[in-house]
Amino acid sequence: MVLAITAGAVVWTGRHGQESRASADESVHVTTAVVERADLSDTRTLGGTLGHGRSRVVRSGKEGLVTWLPRIGAEVTRGGHLFRVNDNPVPLLYGSTPLYRTLRDEGTVGRDVKVLVDNLRKLGYDFGEQPEVGSWVRPRPAATPTSDGAGAEGETASAEASGESAEDETASGKSGQDAAPSARPTAAESAGAGSPAPSPAPVQVRRGEGVLTAGVIAALKRWQSRTGAAATGELGPGDAIVLSGAVRVGGLLAEPGDATGGDLLSVTSTVRQVTVPLEADATGSVRRGNKVTVTLPDNSTVRGHVTALSSDAQSADQNAGGEPQLTVTVGLDDPDDESVRDADSGSVRVGFTSAAKKDVLVVPVGALLALSEGGYALQRPGGRLLPVETGLFAKGRVEVSGPEISEGLRVVTTS
Repeated sequence: MVLAITAGAVVWTGRHGQESRASADESVHVTTAVVERADLSDTRTLGGTLGHGRSRVVRSGKEGLVTWLPRIGAEVTRGGHLFRVNDNPVPLLYGSTPLYRTLRDEGTVGRDVKVLVDNLRKLGYDFGEQPEVGSWVRPRPAATPTSDGAGAEGETASAEASGESAEDETASGKSGQDAAPSARPTAAESAGAGSPAPSPAPVQVRRGEGVLTAGVIAALKRWQSRTGAAATGELGPGDAIVLSGAVRVGGLLAEPGDATGGDLLSVTSTVRQVTVPLEADATGSVRRGNKVTVTLPDNSTVRGHVTALSSDAQSADQNAGGEPQLTVTVGLDDPDDESVRDADSGSVRVGFTSAAKKDVLVVPVGALLALSEGGYALQRPGGRLLPVETGLFAKGRVEVSGPEISEGLRVVTTS
């Protein structure tokens, strides 16, 4: 049998049994090792930074001048002010859908409405029950331009001239809507000057959506009044900033008096986290949820887990190879631990366990012999070869199994 050479394995080539083994023993110094039963894990340690995680930039959705900004390090929670534009406060709301339209009309349905509803409820405002998922809601008719170009202002003026108020007009329109919800204007009515706008079609409430009810609008007005904003009962893009949770102000990118066209400030999470830069081709063994060990600057260790992997497109321009760099975010299992609270932000070491096996048979990698016909074997001190199946390789040891492999078995190794 002919044995191929493999890195870290015993080098042995034989054609005539013990005779060839004797020749090999004369040229290669070998020692023995015992097959052990142990836990095996593939761990690598990388440098990271203890801080508050990745930062994101906050911009205003309204045109105007910045009149106030918070201090660096300030923490802003739900309902708190992130900045002021034209001296109007811009509060923080929690959610995943930004405000992309003006919420004003009763009966408006959407995920952005759900953000408003959830935040008002968490802020302690009562607005009654929300329509159930699957129910149908008819938005309140909104004034639209007529065929001769007259808009809502023209209709209002006409109503005032005939002695009717805008409120009376709205009330009568609502009453008509309730009396005949499926009514649609005729072609003649649509063509007539000053005719009312067609009634909007009913909308079904889907999961994850909210409904702008009269109660929600009233609660919005109360909240606006309490925060110092104009109590309009309307909320549009730029009136509030929607982020995933509480934030810590990491940097100011504008000053009072600047126009709101650019970046205003950068924010991070309020919870201490660890970020680890990683080459894109080295992430195969790193997965969300992987357990890690973080060594703090004072050499104490804490447990953590991978919470996110995100790409940094800018790093492609910074790296000579043009490859984007990934950022691994590590959440600490106990961010309030005393050692974490007392630790200064800065460099830490993060041990990633990409694979682990418990209670398996292991030998030094140097005990493996690669067979010319494929596969591996272990060599007994007397020269006999025992075929094995290999498993996890980690820290110079390898998991082995086979019908003749057992704990305590002595085999030849190079180390």
